[in-house]
Amino acid sequence: MNVRRPAEADFDEVLALMRAADEAVLPESDWTAATLRQYWDDLDLERDAWIVELDGRIAGYADFEARSGGRLAGDGYVLPELHNRGVGTELLRLTEERAADELPRLEGRVVLQNAALLGDDCTPNLYARNGYEPVRHFWRMVVDLDSAPEPRVPEGIEIRPYRPDQARAVHAAMEEAFADHWQHTERPFEEYAKRTFHRAGHDPGLYWVALQDGEIAGAALCDWKREGDWGWVQVIGVRPAWRRRGIAEALLSTAFAEFFRRGERRVGLGVDAESPTGATRLYERVGMRIFSRVVVYEKVLRAA
Repeated sequence: MNVRRPAEADFDEVLALMRAADEAVLPESDWTAATLRQYWDDLDLERDAWIVELDGRIAGYADFEARSGGRLAGDGYVLPELHNRGVGTELLRLTEERAADELPRLEGRVVLQNAALLGDDCTPNLYARNGYEPVRHFWRMVVDLDSAPEPRVPEGIEIRPYRPDQARAVHAAMEEAFADHWQHTERPFEEYAKRTFHRAGHDPGLYWVALQDGEIAGAALCDWKREGDWGWVQVIGVRPAWRRRGIAEALLSTAFAEFFRRGERRVGLGVDAESPTGATRLYERVGMRIFSRVVVYEKVLRAA
């Protein structure tokens, strides 16, 4: 077994490995070259990514991210035909070793999390053997559009295209909308803007705000084929005072109609399966179905 850092020449083979790992448990993978390119552009490949070679081929790949609030994240993939050869264990060792480097810079409780698709027997056993516990489930949901929906906008609400001068107000609204979500950590505007409004390839023509008397009640920020080869709802949120009025459904229908107008027939999003706002029920109501199920495994590196 050989461990090394990824190089640009490995891009296509790593993408093929990730897609193969998905397709071992799903009808199709949502990894695309554009998605992996975006991840690699944000990664320090010499520090935060690894390739494991076995029998002269790439058998595994993993990367690492230090998030806020004492959360560290690893993401690993093993070529399906090379399961049970120790590759997954080695990937976990590498990400845990990298996580240990972060501990002196962090205060309080620190955890290392890994997200994995449900559907194979190897993964739960691997994490259990290495001291991880399942802590949360997330779904990727999709809708297949056969027509452009007609948004039903609640009385007193306007759905309008986003304007750049609304960036700070949208940021504040989304922070409020997600304040009660699992492990939410408030992000400064500058960080939020870099990953949202200033991200390469973002399309503000796919951003909408819901307004009442000029105040932002909610927003939907979407992307063109960002996560999979389909339309993508990156975030949709409604502030607590405006919930249960049909605003989120109106925002979603507006987004679906625009995607359909552009020729896109499938739209996806990610959702916390235990969402405190009942988001999964909303998405099912507008015709979305579960595409994949993900479980987040967690290992406590330092207790509070």
